[in-house]
Amino acid sequence: MDGTFSSEEVREAASNSLHVLSSVYSRRADGSYQIEGIRPGPGWVGHGYFSRSLWVFEARRLRQVLLFKHRWLSPGKTHTCHSRAPNEMAQLSMGVLGYVIAIFGWLQATVGLHSHTPLLDDLGQRPSPRTLQRWLKRALPNARKTQQAFRLAVIERCEPRPVETLFPRGLSPPIEDRRHWRNLPAVSGLWQAYAFTIGASMRLSIPAAILLAEARGSKINGETRQK
Repeated sequence: MDGTFSSEEVREAASNSLHVLSSVYSRRADGSYQIEGIRPGPGWVGHGYFSRSLWVFEARRLRQVLLFKHRWLSPGKTHTCHSRAPNEMAQLSMGVLGYVIAIFGWLQATVGLHSHTPLLDDLGQRPSPRTLQRWLKRALPNARKTQQAFRLAVIERCEPRPVETLFPRGLSPPIEDRRHWRNLPAVSGLWQAYAFTIGASMRLSIPAAILLAEARGSKINGETRQK
């Protein structure tokens, strides 16, 4: 069975976050990044930018960058909104790539949360074990949807060959016999989603950040938030 990956394998697949790989982001003169987003509808006008910091990977190292996002003003109203960047999640200072690799490394480990060694060295500094617990708790209710979305993204990238050729021996979660999870089906489903995507990234030679963005595409395309 497939599904357990070494640190070196993951390091190669996850060497850069999306801001390095995608033309959606532009680099400012001061080294920060900028994303225009999607105009919410006719009549909406640009209303400046606002920034947030985000922990992302560049050349296999975790670093904090400043991300500027375009603000849009509703016609005839006073409220504004913005498009969420493809590599960020609500209320999290860690980018999507680091978030997924951190959780996946814990789930595939043979030891518990406080004893396991993160798959990427820099993830040993952040997130803290308590933060990682909160992330997992937040992710579990949507485990089934996550599994479906991640699988669909890989299938679309894999066509026209059958996706089963990526993992001829199947995916077998390494978690069932090692620890007692309160919600084993959800934990197993989330692990399957992450293992499937990270493994496909290696076998298709596509950066993991790209596959993760495509897997989340149905949620991020055109998504706006009040600000």
